[in-house]
Amino acid sequence: MKSIHLMVFIKQQKNTILFLGFLLLAGILNLLTRTANLMIDTLMTSLHDMIFIGLLLFWLQSVRTRLLTSTARTYIVCIACLMLLYLLVRIFKYNIVIVPVLARYAVYSYWIPQMLIPALFLMVCICISSGELVNRKWDEKLLLIPGILLSLLVLTNDLHGLVYKPKIELTQFKLETGTYTYGFGFYLLYAFMIVAALIGLILLVRETGHRSAKAIGSLLIVILLWFVLVLVNLLIIDKQQGSRRLFSIPEVHIFSMLGFIEVTIRYRLIPHNENYTGFLQKLRIPTLITDRQFQPVYSSEAALSADRAALQQSLERPLVLPGALKLYGKNIRAGYAFWTEDEAAVRSIQQNLREANETIEQENDLIRAETEQKAQDAYLQTRHHIYHVIAEELYPRQIRIGQILDQAEPGTAEFRNSIARVSVLNAYVKRKTNLLLLAAEHESLSSSELYLSLQESASYLTCAGLQTTVWEPEEKLYPAHQLISLYDTFEILAEQLVEKTSALMISWNPDGLCLAASVPDPPYTENAPLPVQLRREEDILYMDILTEKGGAVI
Repeated sequence: MKSIHLMVFIKQQKNTILFLGFLLLAGILNLLTRTANLMIDTLMTSLHDMIFIGLLLFWLQSVRTRLLTSTARTYIVCIACLMLLYLLVRIFKYNIVIVPVLARYAVYSYWIPQMLIPALFLMVCICISSGELVNRKWDEKLLLIPGILLSLLVLTNDLHGLVYKPKIELTQFKLETGTYTYGFGFYLLYAFMIVAALIGLILLVRETGHRSAKAIGSLLIVILLWFVLVLVNLLIIDKQQGSRRLFSIPEVHIFSMLGFIEVTIRYRLIPHNENYTGFLQKLRIPTLITDRQFQPVYSSEAALSADRAALQQSLERPLVLPGALKLYGKNIRAGYAFWTEDEAAVRSIQQNLREANETIEQENDLIRAETEQKAQDAYLQTRHHIYHVIAEELYPRQIRIGQILDQAEPGTAEFRNSIARVSVLNAYVKRKTNLLLLAAEHESLSSSELYLSLQESASYLTCAGLQTTVWEPEEKLYPAHQLISLYDTFEILAEQLVEKTSALMISWNPDGLCLAASVPDPPYTENAPLPVQLRREEDILYMDILTEKGGAVI
């Protein structure tokens, strides 16, 4: 483990030396931009700018690699991007722009990173001081509001002149020395930068002092270097050829702040993403990371034992190992990651679930059988009730049938008439039973059902000596009890007409049935279920059986 930490430390020192070496080289190139040869000056300036931009890009990429995803890392990445914008705007202003309006707005844009970088730096320091998981009373993102407002103040300077007050015409104003004075807004901008940076440094020094004495020492060294470089920039001026400095003030501020942030990263003040070997070795889960040739690179303390063929197969689908282990593989950058999971607990839970499902299924079967049995019992009870009602309804006719049969004597002249009358009653019993069964299932019945009943009764009435004709009706729907009452009333009238006439015609009227027969005396109708209206035309008696309400046409 010590050797691993030593390798990480050596790598960090190597990167630091290379970074500082290129930084010093850029400073030397800056000194060489003041020669008499324009081509050399241009080359040195280009190399100088390229090195600075390259160093910032390298550091930005290292931050994204070294730090775990966190709010502080997001702020740091934004700071690095604004630093790049800071340098690019300077290059655009001093090496490319000629048009006054573009030069002026280049300087205005120059203030955008200068306002937002201190605000973001303070936000990083607040995250370090308060911690990522602490619920703060206020959101540090609110610090961006004054930075954005002050940036807008500069960008709109042409409208109000609160930052720069031009002494010349605005069309020629390029913010050259001597062509402007400072307004109140200029000092407000600097006040915001100084206050935000100072508060951030105070929070950073306090938090660093709580963590490590080496960290506070490194931070103080960076602060001292920043102070010395700023002082050198202010004092060393060559009046004949302009400033001869390794670094300009903006570059000092940029890389000093970069140094402050680097100290927080090196001393683990921000969630870090290094020391994979030590991290994996402490894992209790069997884990293995290999290169593309399946040679082990990192391995956990719990060894993962699998041959090359098993590792290759696990990349396609999880491989079941002896026991309750399952091997998983995943393609990662520059190699493969493998790990095993003990599924004994999962399999035990799955077995318990299967047993529970079987128990539930058995209970469901019992409930289903019980429901079906209850439904069958309810059906039988309903049918029993229906049969009981039918038996009560037809009991008087059954008594009459029994009486007629008891009095009938085979071989006598009355025997045939008795059998005919019994047949008429049996037909009535049969058809009414059918109508009662249908009424138990349907609230309304079609007139066709009554027509079939009348036809069957008519055929037996003919056998009893009463020639009966039934007209087929227009199909209508009647309430079931009214249809049955029509049939009952017909039966009462028909039984009385058997011995009084030889012909009976049955037709339909809007309110029910109409019976027509040639009889001298009308039948008795007081005990009929429905009212009967009698009318005579010549020698024909018409008997209208009326329902409470006529049927509805289908």
